[in-house]
Amino acid sequence: MTRGSASIALLLGVAACAAPEAPPRVLLIGIDGATLRVIEPMLADGKLPNLAAIAREGVYGPLRSEKPIYSPRIWNTIATGMAPEKHGIDDFSTTDPDGNTRLLLASDRKVHALWNIASDSGRRVSVINWWNTYPLEPIHGVMVADHLMGADIRGRLTITKAESVSKGQLVHPIDWQPRVAALFEREEPITPVPNPFDSVGPLPPGPESRRPNLSRRFVEDGIVTRIALDVEAELHPELTMVFLAGIDRISHFLWGNLEPPELYPERLRPTPEQRAAGAQALREYYRYTDALIGLLMSGYTSDDLVMVVSDHGFEAGVGLNALTGVHDGDAAIDGVVFARGRDVARGRRVGSMTVRDVTPTVLTWMRMPVADDMDGRVADFVTTPRLASIPTYDTSAVERITTTPSGAEHEMLERLRALGYFEP
Repeated sequence: MTRGSASIALLLGVAACAAPEAPPRVLLIGIDGATLRVIEPMLADGKLPNLAAIAREGVYGPLRSEKPIYSPRIWNTIATGMAPEKHGIDDFSTTDPDGNTRLLLASDRKVHALWNIASDSGRRVSVINWWNTYPLEPIHGVMVADHLMGADIRGRLTITKAESVSKGQLVHPIDWQPRVAALFEREEPITPVPNPFDSVGPLPPGPESRRPNLSRRFVEDGIVTRIALDVEAELHPELTMVFLAGIDRISHFLWGNLEPPELYPERLRPTPEQRAAGAQALREYYRYTDALIGLLMSGYTSDDLVMVVSDHGFEAGVGLNALTGVHDGDAAIDGVVFARGRDVARGRRVGSMTVRDVTPTVLTWMRMPVADDMDGRVADFVTTPRLASIPTYDTSAVERITTTPSGAEHEMLERLRALGYFEP
């Protein structure tokens, strides 16, 4: 080696040693309504390989929720580390002064969420379809509002050429909106797991009539995943938060097929053939969700934090519109948590973690302080050194991009009525 080449090699070695450590990355996946009652038997049967890999390389167990078990209040607690009375989203909707029902929106949230905190610290952030993300917030990255999935996708003006509809911005920054629109036109399967509602046998009478709507949940979760993967490929965010709603929507209609028939009135008891088809479709949807999780985590290394959480489980119960799955009581109060990555214990079962603990745990893993006004604590399976806490992250108001209605509000209310949350 010549003196010159030796000098170059030395310089390169010094530069390599001095290169800053790549910032830790986080993938937080929300799977609404997933329960260990379904997951654990499927793990034992080898049917959920991606969740099994997370459990094998890290931890898994129940995630304790809190009553009343309403998804918006719980998912906002997950995203803020605060109780509903602090973050401000305590239900699906509220009543305005004129007596009309309106959805609770991101603008009703009083505090900074995890994506605001990370973005304000300079991290690149991706937030896709999380509960109550309309109106949008100007983060350092990409945000796709949950109202995008609530609208009749092929009926919107800005996304899909409708004749007349409100023009509320659903994607931030706006130049990402055409890219998101293009992803709705992709028709090839995103995973090898087929749509169970295309092939499963006759479902019980109520779910059978809703087969097209159940299939739509399959399509929507696929679209959400495509969007998240597109943002990941472009931005390589340090924090990604993705919300998949399908398991919850499917379980409301099909859960009774996993319960003893005598728990239901005669009119809701399926035939043995219907019961087998309904149980198969629900389990296949879990298998589909596991495949989506595998796609989402494919770009992450073993050092990155991958965490999968759900807000509650399901139990036997009768609701409107032939619903056979509810989440009202103690039998449904536990969701799930799976986590793996650097500074995460291996091969442990999570003993006690609550929905309030997710944000403090993620912040600590990202080498950021927890705020004193958060109600959660850092999960004990994370070994990252704790930084000194700060009083609060809420030193200024959360900025929103628009006050214009999204155009999806009516359909989202109708969906919630169909799931038994409001009387017709």
